[in-house]
This record gives sequence, structure tokens and C-alpha cells, in this order.
Amino acid sequence: MLTLQRNIILALLIAAAAAAWALLVRQQTGMDAGMRMVSPTMGMTAALFLAVWLIMMIAMMFPAAAPMILTFHQVQSGKRGRGQAFVSTWVFVAGYMLVWTATGVLAFAAAAGAEMLAGYVGLSAATAARIGGALLMAAGAYQLSPLKDLCLAKCRTPIGFILTSWRDGQSGAVRMGLQHGLFCLGCCWLLFLALFPLGIMN
Repeated sequence: MLTLQRNIILALLIAAAAAAWALLVRQQTGMDAGMRMVSPTMGMTAALFLAVWLIMMIAMMFPAAAPMILTFHQVQSGKRGRGQAFVSTWVFVAGYMLVWTATGVLAFAAAAGAEMLAGYVGLSAATAARIGGALLMAAGAYQLSPLKDLCLAKCRTPIGFILTSWRDGQSGAVRMGLQHGLFCLGCCWLLFLALFPLGIMN
């Protein structure tokens, strides 16, 4: 029964990621190339930007988060089998996605501000590309930092995260999802930042 449930959850995560990738490809092919390259917000409203952002996060982060999500489910299934109080796995996922939702809101605010600043100072596409290149170099250097190592260790060792960060109840599951999401964000935030001057949908 546990194996069946794990397979169902894994299939749902894979299906969500695949559907998200399909939507992103469709969005990308229907977007003007100049808009993808130059405009950080791609001419989108805040709501549309956030929707695209969340689709992008589902596409990229659900496969990476799957081991942690399945481990959380395994622990909760064990508690359920022993007649103890348990929490749905999707509560943890909701907490995880809250991190990326908040990040998307901040990303749109930063992108809109960058567009206004670029228009004010007359920033060219070539300059934006150089800024993106500098951010990529910074992101590369960040990969060697102790903070990146700490975040990565938390992301790729689900059992270790469970042992050190477990919280009971629904609020605890949300808190765990938030914490795991923050560790995942800590692994790749500079790479996401570099997307804006280079073209987030490029």
C-alpha cells in the first residue's frame, strides 16, 4: 500500500512538472524574441508573471524536491499505520510552494523596478547582457561558498532534514515545507537572479 501511494505521489509530481514544461514551451514559442531578451517582466501583468513563475518553479523544482516529498510521505504513512495523528503530504508541498510564491512576488517587484530604472538611464540590451554575464559569474562563485554547501546538504539528504527539522501537526508540516523551500532557494537564488537581464523565458 505504501509503495502504491509513493508511486501515485511520484507520478503526480512528474505529471505536474511535465505539464508545466509543456506550458512553458508554449509560452516561450508564442513570445516575441526581443521581449524575452530585453524586458525582465516580459510585458506581463503581476498576476500573469506570478502564474508563469509558479509554472516554471513546478517544472524545475518538483523533480528536485521529489525525494524529500516522498520521504515526508513515508514518515506520515508510518504514523498513520500506527494509529497516530498524521498530516497529508500536500500540506508540506503547500508550505514548499509558499516560498516560491513569495519569491515570485519579490521577483516581479524587482523586475518592474529594473525596467523602470533601465528606461530612466537608457540601458541597452548589450549592457543588460553584460550584467547577466556578471551575475552568472557571481552565481558560479557562489557554488563554492559554505552557504551553498549547507543549503545543498539539506536539499539532497531528506533523512537528515527529517531528523533535524521535524515538526508535528499541520502547522509543523507547513513550517517544514517553508524551511525546505528556503534551503532549495538558497541553492539557486543567484541563478534565478541572472535570468532577468538575460531573459527569463529565453
